[in-house]
Amino acid sequence: MTSSLSRHSTETLRVNQVDDVLEWQTDTSIGARFLPASNFSETEWIFATVGSDSLIEKLKRLPQQLKDVTTRIFQGLKTSSDDIYIVRKIAQDENKTLVLSQATKREHWVETQLLHPLIKGGNSQAYFLADATRLILFPYKPGANGKMQLITSETLAADFPLAWEYLQQNKETLEKRENGAFKGKHWYAYGRSQALDVIGLPKIFTPDIAPQSSFSLDEMGTNYFTGGTAGGYGLLPAPGVSDRYLLGVLNSSLLEWVVQQTATSMRGGWYSYEARFIRQLPIRTINFDDPADKARHDRMVALVEAMLRLKREHAAESQVFSDKRHEIAQEIERTDAQIDALVYELYGLTDAEIALVEGRGA
Repeated sequence: MTSSLSRHSTETLRVNQVDDVLEWQTDTSIGARFLPASNFSETEWIFATVGSDSLIEKLKRLPQQLKDVTTRIFQGLKTSSDDIYIVRKIAQDENKTLVLSQATKREHWVETQLLHPLIKGGNSQAYFLADATRLILFPYKPGANGKMQLITSETLAADFPLAWEYLQQNKETLEKRENGAFKGKHWYAYGRSQALDVIGLPKIFTPDIAPQSSFSLDEMGTNYFTGGTAGGYGLLPAPGVSDRYLLGVLNSSLLEWVVQQTATSMRGGWYSYEARFIRQLPIRTINFDDPADKARHDRMVALVEAMLRLKREHAAESQVFSDKRHEIAQEIERTDAQIDALVYELYGLTDAEIALVEGRGA
Protein backbone atom coordinates (compact mmCIF):
# COMPACT_ATOMS: atom_id res chain seq x y z
CA MET A 1 0.00 0.00 0.00
CA THR A 2 1.32 3.45 -0.91
CA SER A 3 0.04 6.87 0.10
CA SER A 4 0.50 10.09 -1.87
CA LEU A 5 -0.22 13.57 -0.65
CA SER A 6 -1.14 16.75 -2.48
CA ARG A 7 -2.55 20.11 -1.48
CA HIS A 8 -6.17 20.56 -2.56
CA SER A 9 -6.78 23.95 -0.95
CA THR A 10 -5.55 25.99 1.98
CA GLU A 11 -8.00 24.16 4.26
CA THR A 12 -7.66 20.57 3.06
CA LEU A 13 -5.08 18.10 1.80
CA ARG A 14 -5.77 15.26 -0.60
CA VAL A 15 -4.48 11.84 0.45
CA ASN A 16 -4.46 8.84 -1.88
CA GLN A 17 -4.28 5.32 -0.49
CA VAL A 18 -2.94 3.19 -3.34
CA ASP A 19 -2.46 -0.57 -3.67
CA ASP A 20 -1.35 -0.49 -7.31
CA VAL A 21 0.94 2.43 -8.19
CA LEU A 22 0.76 1.79 -11.94
CA GLU A 23 -3.03 1.83 -11.83
CA TRP A 24 -3.00 5.04 -9.79
CA GLN A 25 -0.68 6.71 -12.34
CA THR A 26 -3.38 6.27 -14.96
CA ASP A 27 -6.17 7.45 -12.65
CA THR A 28 -5.01 9.69 -9.78
CA SER A 29 -8.52 9.81 -8.30
CA ILE A 30 -8.15 6.23 -7.02
CA GLY A 31 -8.25 6.06 -3.23
CA ALA A 32 -8.51 9.84 -2.86
CA ARG A 33 -9.87 11.50 0.24
CA PHE A 34 -9.56 14.98 1.72
CA LEU A 35 -8.40 15.72 5.25
CA PRO A 36 -8.24 19.00 7.18
CA ALA A 37 -4.88 20.72 6.75
CA SER A 38 -4.88 21.34 10.49
CA ASN A 39 -4.24 17.60 10.98
CA PHE A 40 -0.72 18.03 9.63
CA SER A 41 2.09 19.58 11.62
CA GLU A 42 5.87 19.27 11.86
CA THR A 43 5.50 16.05 13.84
CA GLU A 44 5.26 12.64 12.13
CA TRP A 45 2.08 12.18 10.11
CA ILE A 46 -0.12 9.13 10.70
CA PHE A 47 -2.56 8.03 7.99
CA ALA A 48 -5.39 5.75 9.03
CA THR A 49 -7.32 3.68 6.54
CA VAL A 50 -10.63 4.93 5.24
CA GLY A 51 -13.43 4.52 7.78
CA SER A 52 -11.17 4.50 10.80
CA ASP A 53 -10.29 8.21 10.91
CA SER A 54 -12.80 9.14 13.60
CA LEU A 55 -11.69 6.42 16.00
CA ILE A 56 -8.02 7.25 15.42
CA GLU A 57 -8.76 10.90 16.12
CA LYS A 58 -10.64 9.94 19.28
CA LEU A 59 -7.70 7.89 20.53
CA LYS A 60 -5.22 10.64 19.66
CA ARG A 61 -7.05 12.92 22.08
CA LEU A 62 -6.00 10.77 25.02
CA PRO A 63 -3.48 12.75 27.08
CA GLN A 64 -0.74 10.13 27.18
CA GLN A 65 1.08 7.97 24.68
CA LEU A 66 3.46 5.06 25.14
CA LYS A 67 6.44 7.41 25.17
CA ASP A 68 4.92 9.17 28.19
CA VAL A 69 4.55 6.02 30.34
CA THR A 70 8.00 4.58 29.59
CA THR A 71 11.42 5.87 30.58
CA ARG A 72 12.93 4.50 27.40
CA ILE A 73 12.03 2.64 24.19
CA PHE A 74 15.29 1.30 22.88
CA GLN A 75 16.61 -0.71 19.97
CA GLY A 76 18.81 -3.74 20.68
CA LEU A 77 22.57 -4.17 20.57
CA LYS A 78 24.63 -3.46 17.46
CA THR A 79 27.80 -5.56 17.41
CA SER A 80 28.67 -4.94 13.72
CA SER A 81 29.93 -8.54 13.64
CA ASP A 82 27.09 -10.82 14.71
CA ASP A 83 28.68 -13.94 13.27
CA ILE A 84 31.47 -13.56 15.83
CA TYR A 85 29.57 -12.40 18.90
CA ILE A 86 26.43 -14.50 18.42
CA VAL A 87 26.97 -18.22 18.94
CA ARG A 88 24.89 -21.35 19.41
CA LYS A 89 25.01 -23.26 22.68
CA ILE A 90 26.16 -26.89 22.44
CA ALA A 91 26.81 -27.90 26.06
CA GLN A 92 27.64 -26.46 29.48
CA ASP A 93 30.14 -27.59 32.08
CA GLU A 94 30.22 -25.73 35.41
CA ASN A 95 31.53 -22.23 34.60
CA LYS A 96 32.12 -22.67 30.88
CA THR A 97 29.91 -23.25 27.86
CA LEU A 98 30.67 -25.03 24.61
CA VAL A 99 29.46 -22.93 21.69
CA LEU A 100 29.43 -23.17 17.91
CA SER A 101 30.73 -20.10 16.10
CA GLN A 102 29.44 -19.17 12.69
CA ALA A 103 32.59 -17.13 12.11
CA THR A 104 35.10 -19.92 12.68
CA LYS A 105 32.79 -22.86 11.86
CA ARG A 106 34.19 -24.56 14.96
CA GLU A 107 33.24 -25.21 18.57
CA HIS A 108 34.80 -23.17 21.39
CA TRP A 109 34.66 -23.23 25.17
CA VAL A 110 33.80 -19.77 26.57
CA GLU A 111 33.28 -18.61 30.16
CA THR A 112 29.54 -18.71 30.87
CA GLN A 113 29.67 -15.41 32.76
CA LEU A 114 30.20 -13.49 29.52
CA LEU A 115 27.39 -15.25 27.64
CA HIS A 116 23.74 -14.19 27.69
CA PRO A 117 20.63 -15.67 26.06
CA LEU A 118 19.94 -13.89 22.78
CA ILE A 119 16.31 -13.66 21.70
CA LYS A 120 15.15 -12.95 18.17
CA GLY A 121 11.83 -11.50 17.07
CA GLY A 122 10.50 -15.00 16.50
CA ASN A 123 11.00 -15.86 20.18
CA SER A 124 8.33 -13.37 21.18
CA GLN A 125 4.60 -13.99 21.16
CA ALA A 126 1.92 -12.08 23.00
CA TYR A 127 2.62 -12.65 26.71
CA PHE A 128 5.25 -15.34 26.07
CA LEU A 129 8.97 -15.28 25.43
CA ALA A 130 10.33 -18.60 24.19
CA ASP A 131 13.72 -19.84 25.37
CA ALA A 132 16.61 -18.58 23.28
CA THR A 133 18.72 -21.06 21.32
CA ARG A 134 21.51 -18.55 20.74
CA LEU A 135 23.92 -16.77 23.07
CA ILE A 136 25.73 -13.46 22.73
CA LEU A 137 29.26 -12.82 23.94
CA PHE A 138 29.09 -9.61 25.97
CA PRO A 139 32.59 -8.34 26.87
CA TYR A 140 31.31 -5.57 29.13
CA LYS A 141 30.80 -5.04 32.84
CA PRO A 142 29.45 -2.20 35.02
CA GLY A 143 32.02 0.46 35.82
CA ALA A 144 32.38 2.53 38.98
CA ASN A 145 29.72 4.93 37.67
CA GLY A 146 27.29 2.07 36.98
CA LYS A 147 27.67 2.48 33.22
CA MET A 148 28.71 -0.50 31.10
CA GLN A 149 32.37 -0.42 30.17
CA LEU A 150 34.43 -2.64 27.91
CA ILE A 151 36.35 -5.19 29.97
CA THR A 152 40.05 -4.48 29.60
CA SER A 153 42.25 -6.86 27.65
CA GLU A 154 44.27 -7.49 30.82
CA THR A 155 41.16 -8.55 32.75
CA LEU A 156 39.90 -10.70 29.88
CA ALA A 157 43.25 -12.49 29.59
CA ALA A 158 43.45 -13.08 33.35
CA ASP A 159 39.81 -13.83 34.27
CA PHE A 160 38.28 -14.99 30.99
CA PRO A 161 41.11 -16.65 29.04
CA LEU A 162 38.77 -18.81 26.93
CA ALA A 163 36.74 -15.83 25.72
CA TRP A 164 39.92 -13.84 25.16
CA GLU A 165 41.42 -16.62 23.05
CA TYR A 166 38.23 -16.79 20.96
CA LEU A 167 38.23 -13.03 20.39
CA GLN A 168 41.90 -13.06 19.45
CA GLN A 169 41.18 -15.72 16.82
CA ASN A 170 38.83 -13.19 15.22
CA LYS A 171 40.96 -10.09 15.82
CA GLU A 172 41.79 -9.46 12.18
CA THR A 173 38.11 -9.48 11.18
CA LEU A 174 37.09 -7.27 14.08
CA GLU A 175 39.82 -4.74 13.33
CA LYS A 176 38.70 -4.44 9.71
CA ARG A 177 35.21 -3.26 10.64
CA GLU A 178 34.26 0.13 9.23
CA ASN A 179 37.44 0.48 7.19
CA GLY A 180 39.75 -0.19 10.10
CA ALA A 181 38.08 2.14 12.58
CA PHE A 182 38.41 -0.48 15.31
CA LYS A 183 42.16 -0.92 15.13
CA GLY A 184 43.74 -0.19 18.49
CA LYS A 185 43.06 -0.90 22.13
CA HIS A 186 39.30 -1.46 21.79
CA TRP A 187 39.32 -3.67 18.70
CA TYR A 188 36.88 -6.16 20.33
CA ALA A 189 34.24 -3.57 21.27
CA TYR A 190 30.75 -3.65 19.76
CA GLY A 191 30.19 -1.53 16.68
CA ARG A 192 27.82 0.78 18.58
CA SER A 193 27.36 1.57 22.26
CA GLN A 194 23.55 1.73 22.06
CA ALA A 195 21.56 -0.18 24.70
CA LEU A 196 24.63 -1.38 26.61
CA ASP A 197 23.37 0.10 29.89
CA VAL A 198 19.74 -1.03 29.59
CA ILE A 199 19.85 -4.37 27.76
CA GLY A 200 20.17 -6.28 31.04
CA LEU A 201 17.21 -4.59 32.75
CA PRO A 202 13.71 -6.05 33.20
CA LYS A 203 11.74 -4.99 30.16
CA ILE A 204 8.86 -5.50 27.79
CA PHE A 205 10.07 -6.76 24.42
CA THR A 206 8.52 -6.44 20.98
CA PRO A 207 9.83 -7.80 17.68
CA ASP A 208 10.86 -5.27 15.07
CA ILE A 209 8.22 -6.64 12.69
CA ALA A 210 5.36 -9.05 13.41
CA PRO A 211 2.02 -10.17 11.96
CA GLN A 212 0.27 -9.17 15.19
CA SER A 213 1.08 -7.62 18.55
CA SER A 214 3.69 -9.83 20.22
CA PHE A 215 4.74 -7.93 23.34
CA SER A 216 6.36 -10.24 25.89
CA LEU A 217 7.91 -9.79 29.32
CA ASP A 218 11.55 -10.29 30.27
CA GLU A 219 10.92 -10.04 33.98
CA MET A 220 14.48 -10.65 35.17
CA GLY A 221 16.33 -8.85 32.38
CA THR A 222 18.25 -11.99 31.45
CA ASN A 223 17.46 -11.92 27.74
CA TYR A 224 19.50 -9.79 25.35
CA PHE A 225 18.59 -8.89 21.78
CA THR A 226 19.97 -7.07 18.76
CA GLY A 227 18.61 -4.21 16.73
CA GLY A 228 17.54 -4.32 13.11
CA THR A 229 16.10 -7.21 11.15
CA ALA A 230 14.99 -10.12 13.36
CA GLY A 231 15.69 -8.00 16.42
CA GLY A 232 13.38 -5.75 18.32
CA TYR A 233 12.80 -3.03 20.88
CA GLY A 234 12.80 -2.95 24.66
CA LEU A 235 10.35 -0.88 26.70
CA LEU A 236 11.09 0.26 30.25
CA PRO A 237 7.85 1.18 32.09
CA ALA A 238 8.05 4.45 33.98
CA PRO A 239 7.99 4.39 37.80
CA GLY A 240 4.48 3.68 39.01
CA VAL A 241 3.42 2.05 35.72
CA SER A 242 2.68 -1.66 36.05
CA ASP A 243 4.42 -3.78 33.42
CA ARG A 244 1.43 -6.16 33.59
CA TYR A 245 -1.08 -3.40 32.93
CA LEU A 246 1.00 -2.04 30.06
CA LEU A 247 1.47 -5.54 28.62
CA GLY A 248 -2.29 -6.15 28.57
CA VAL A 249 -3.05 -2.86 26.84
CA LEU A 250 -0.28 -3.29 24.25
CA ASN A 251 -1.36 -6.83 23.33
CA SER A 252 -5.04 -5.92 23.09
CA SER A 253 -6.98 -6.07 19.85
CA LEU A 254 -7.53 -2.32 20.04
CA LEU A 255 -3.88 -1.30 20.05
CA GLU A 256 -3.03 -4.01 17.53
CA TRP A 257 -5.66 -2.42 15.30
CA VAL A 258 -4.09 1.01 15.83
CA VAL A 259 -0.70 -0.33 14.72
CA GLN A 260 -2.27 -1.89 11.64
CA GLN A 261 -3.90 1.43 10.75
CA THR A 262 -0.86 3.63 11.30
CA ALA A 263 2.38 1.66 10.91
CA THR A 264 4.20 0.49 7.81
CA SER A 265 2.64 -2.68 6.41
CA MET A 266 4.62 -5.33 4.57
CA ARG A 267 3.92 -8.24 2.29
CA GLY A 268 2.36 -11.25 3.96
CA GLY A 269 0.40 -9.25 6.52
CA TRP A 270 3.35 -8.15 8.67
CA TYR A 271 3.60 -4.75 10.36
CA SER A 272 6.38 -2.60 11.70
CA TYR A 273 6.62 -2.24 15.48
CA GLU A 274 9.54 0.17 15.28
CA ALA A 275 9.83 2.80 18.00
CA ARG A 276 8.74 5.57 15.62
CA PHE A 277 5.33 3.88 15.36
CA ILE A 278 4.72 2.40 18.79
CA ARG A 279 5.89 5.42 20.81
CA GLN A 280 2.70 7.20 19.72
CA LEU A 281 0.32 4.45 20.77
CA PRO A 282 -2.43 5.90 22.99
CA ILE A 283 -2.21 4.61 26.56
CA ARG A 284 -5.19 4.86 28.88
CA THR A 285 -3.70 5.90 32.21
CA ILE A 286 -5.38 5.13 35.50
CA ASN A 287 -6.78 7.56 38.05
CA PHE A 288 -5.93 5.69 41.25
CA ASP A 289 -8.03 8.13 43.26
CA ASP A 290 -11.09 6.74 41.46
CA PRO A 291 -12.03 3.36 43.04
CA ALA A 292 -13.70 2.17 39.81
CA ASP A 293 -10.63 3.04 37.76
CA LYS A 294 -8.31 1.36 40.24
CA ALA A 295 -10.50 -1.74 40.12
CA ARG A 296 -10.15 -1.84 36.32
CA HIS A 297 -6.38 -1.56 36.67
CA ASP A 298 -6.24 -4.38 39.21
CA ARG A 299 -8.50 -6.49 37.03
CA MET A 300 -6.13 -6.01 34.09
CA VAL A 301 -3.10 -6.96 36.18
CA ALA A 302 -4.88 -10.12 37.39
CA LEU A 303 -5.90 -11.10 33.85
CA VAL A 304 -2.35 -10.59 32.53
CA GLU A 305 -0.94 -12.63 35.41
CA ALA A 306 -3.31 -15.41 34.43
CA MET A 307 -2.32 -15.06 30.77
CA LEU A 308 1.40 -15.27 31.59
CA ARG A 309 0.77 -18.47 33.56
CA LEU A 310 -1.43 -19.99 30.86
CA LYS A 311 1.10 -19.26 28.12
CA ARG A 312 3.85 -20.95 30.13
CA GLU A 313 1.65 -23.98 30.77
CA HIS A 314 0.68 -24.19 27.11
CA ALA A 315 4.32 -24.12 26.01
CA ALA A 316 5.29 -26.72 28.60
CA GLU A 317 2.64 -29.21 27.48
CA SER A 318 4.70 -31.45 25.23
CA GLN A 319 1.81 -33.37 23.67
CA VAL A 320 0.65 -31.01 20.94
CA PHE A 321 -2.78 -32.59 20.51
CA SER A 322 -3.44 -33.47 24.14
CA ASP A 323 -6.74 -32.65 25.84
CA LYS A 324 -4.87 -30.61 28.43
CA ARG A 325 -3.17 -28.45 25.82
CA HIS A 326 -6.53 -27.91 24.10
CA GLU A 327 -8.13 -26.87 27.41
CA ILE A 328 -5.31 -24.41 28.08
CA ALA A 329 -5.69 -22.95 24.58
CA GLN A 330 -9.40 -22.41 25.18
CA GLU A 331 -8.67 -20.69 28.51
CA ILE A 332 -6.15 -18.44 26.75
CA GLU A 333 -8.83 -17.43 24.23
CA ARG A 334 -11.30 -16.65 27.04
CA THR A 335 -8.74 -14.62 28.96
CA ASP A 336 -7.72 -12.75 25.81
CA ALA A 337 -11.37 -11.87 25.17
CA GLN A 338 -11.72 -10.60 28.74
CA ILE A 339 -8.65 -8.39 28.30
CA ASP A 340 -10.08 -7.00 25.05
CA ALA A 341 -13.42 -6.27 26.70
CA LEU A 342 -11.69 -4.50 29.57
CA VAL A 343 -9.62 -2.40 27.15
CA TYR A 344 -12.76 -1.41 25.24
CA GLU A 345 -14.26 -0.30 28.54
CA LEU A 346 -11.13 1.59 29.57
CA TYR A 347 -10.98 3.44 26.25
CA GLY A 348 -14.71 4.09 26.14
CA LEU A 349 -15.40 2.46 22.78
CA THR A 350 -18.92 2.30 21.41
CA ASP A 351 -20.42 -0.88 19.98
CA ALA A 352 -19.85 0.47 16.46
CA GLU A 353 -16.20 1.21 17.24
CA ILE A 354 -15.70 -2.27 18.69
CA ALA A 355 -17.22 -3.75 15.54
CA LEU A 356 -14.79 -1.69 13.45
CA VAL A 357 -11.78 -2.92 15.46
CA GLU A 358 -12.93 -6.51 15.24
CA GLY A 359 -13.58 -6.30 11.50
CA ARG A 360 -17.34 -6.44 11.81
CA GLY A 361 -18.01 -2.90 10.62
CA ALA A 362 -16.90 -0.39 8.04
